[in-house]
Amino acid sequence: MDGRVVMHVDFDYFFAQCEELRKPEIKARPVVVCVFSGRTEDSGAVSTANYVARKYGVKSGIPIKAAKSKLAGIPDAVLLPLDAPYYRQVSEKAMAIIKSHAQVFEHVGIDECYVDVSGAPDPEKLARQIKGEIKSRLQLTCSVGIAPNKMLAKIASDVQKPDGLTVVKQEDAAGFVASLDVDKIPCIGPKTKERLAQLGVVTAGQLAAFDLFKLIDEFGKKNASYMHNAARGEDEEPVVESDGERKQLMRIVTLKKDATQSSEMYVELEGICRAVHQGVEGKKLSFRTVGIILVLSNLENITRSKTLKTHTSSYDVLHSTAKSILDEAMAEKVSVRRLGVRLADFQDSAGQGTLFEFMQ
Repeated sequence: MDGRVVMHVDFDYFFAQCEELRKPEIKARPVVVCVFSGRTEDSGAVSTANYVARKYGVKSGIPIKAAKSKLAGIPDAVLLPLDAPYYRQVSEKAMAIIKSHAQVFEHVGIDECYVDVSGAPDPEKLARQIKGEIKSRLQLTCSVGIAPNKMLAKIASDVQKPDGLTVVKQEDAAGFVASLDVDKIPCIGPKTKERLAQLGVVTAGQLAAFDLFKLIDEFGKKNASYMHNAARGEDEEPVVESDGERKQLMRIVTLKKDATQSSEMYVELEGICRAVHQGVEGKKLSFRTVGIILVLSNLENITRSKTLKTHTSSYDVLHSTAKSILDEAMAEKVSVRRLGVRLADFQDSAGQGTLFEFMQ
């Protein structure tokens, strides 16, 4: 492959696969990793399910109660609580293997990363080498997409899951994307997909052919331009060197009862803000992006964020910004089950960095 070449590595059903590592006897059984809310024994949602469980209709995001119902009569099904520290340890070992083969490595999540392999003589051979090394040393499988840009590589990594490898060449990029549903394009969610369908746009090919000015009227210039370019297989975002150790800091709590007004969450919001502020204070970091996460009663997610003009370590700025974002988000008249605050875009005395930390 000539020109720019990007590899996206995505670990298959990662949390459940980690559980299979330390309990090999459950590998052939339905394995479901759950985020228990603590309200009741069945309260919470599915985080990850292995492919055996998925055959019974269990998938990420559904209520634990629904998962149990789908697995009723399956005596060997295993439901386990999420163990973030353990998964992080496994992730660090896996990412170290990938990074050892990379010139430019971008860690974007606990189970995924990008590698710029433009200088590799045979990117596909390199991908097979990485996959083989991870499999032999850690007994983990991952799926890899190789393409001319990050967006295509991410889509490609999902094509042949699990344990897949998909290569998209520059000359095939537009055709590869054209037949896909629009929500296969990263950042196109259910609401955008629904609105596009109302405009008669269902596939990426239809999106690529749609009038750009009409898209701008509907979604704004920035979003419309991104969608229009992505639908044609175009993406200029670079792979940015990042070790993933300081990407974001987030805390999510389950409310004592569902909230329909922002004022009902002010007490919890203050506690969450103090907790994440202590986290950045302890690391001697300043932040620039403040986000709010709302998990609704129907388990849908709403995320909103604001990027400040300058980096800060001020609790007052954090709290007032988070409160403002929450007030705006709750204008949608929703019922909230869990509330979270996320900080990102960190900076310290050593310069820019990223932080991955999840606190249940």
